[in-house]
Amino acid sequence: MEPPLALHAFPRAILHIDGDAFFASCEQSRRPKLQGRPVVTGKERGIAASMSYEAKARGVTRGMRLADIRKICPEAVILPSDYETYSLLSKRFFAIVRRYTPEVEEYSIDECFCDLTGLRRPLRLSYLQIAERIKHALDTALGFTFSVGLAPNKVVAKIASTWQKPSGLTAISGKELHRYLATLPVGNVWGIGHQTTALLQKHEVKTALQFARQPEAWVKQHFSKPFYQIWQELNGVYVFELVTGEHETNRAKGSFAPVSTFADLTGYPALREAIMRGSGRMMSMHDRPFIGIEGLPLTEHGRHMCTLA
Repeated sequence: MEPPLALHAFPRAILHIDGDAFFASCEQSRRPKLQGRPVVTGKERGIAASMSYEAKARGVTRGMRLADIRKICPEAVILPSDYETYSLLSKRFFAIVRRYTPEVEEYSIDECFCDLTGLRRPLRLSYLQIAERIKHALDTALGFTFSVGLAPNKVVAKIASTWQKPSGLTAISGKELHRYLATLPVGNVWGIGHQTTALLQKHEVKTALQFARQPEAWVKQHFSKPFYQIWQELNGVYVFELVTGEHETNRAKGSFAPVSTFADLTGYPALREAIMRGSGRMMSMHDRPFIGIEGLPLTEHGRHMCTLA
């Protein structure tokens, strides 16, 4: 029997809330006739920026060219992105969460973290019941679903919110953490990209639990501080604090997950330079440390064109 990674259930109660297919869901919410239909946004760019789950089920992926989308899903409704509307619905999203707790980090236009620690007594509810109420309020008010994860810290809350997507609510306590990490590929952990995954696999570390079980000295020897902090959070420790407050500047400066398309980049050096330039700009927008280029979503469109989101 596997021993637990942590002795306490929720020394901190951190919630991660993620809007399911947010842009496409916004379109379906304001146009009821689109409910249940494959919806794709990004017409103005010529590639898919967001797609509904109906479109995903038909094989549509982010960054796919519209011509290819029409081949595999001729019934798709392809719309231009309406960022003004998405921003308004995002503000409603965060405002609803703030009805329950003032400690909210607006991580991006369609997701946030919030801290529920200490709210059980004043609300006379368990942490799971508070999470259920927040999810119900969001689903009802905005007309589409959200996936929610409850955990002792941000890294594990991100794991929890993706556990039952879409429209899931998963609570991972410190005592049960090892059960969830046992089958989770290490590359699926928030912040661990392809290069780090490859390095871990060379050391026969393939699951998140295997990484969490590694000795502290070994982790410090082989990895930089950000990955050591991820290791700590996988062990149930609260390390990454919430950046709270209403960040209008964050939304204005890039929380729309802007997409950049690069053409005629021949060879890895030119591509790497473009990625470094774009990713460095994004990190400065959000005042967050820049770890490297691994894990950045990159979509290829033939030999000489790619998209960085």
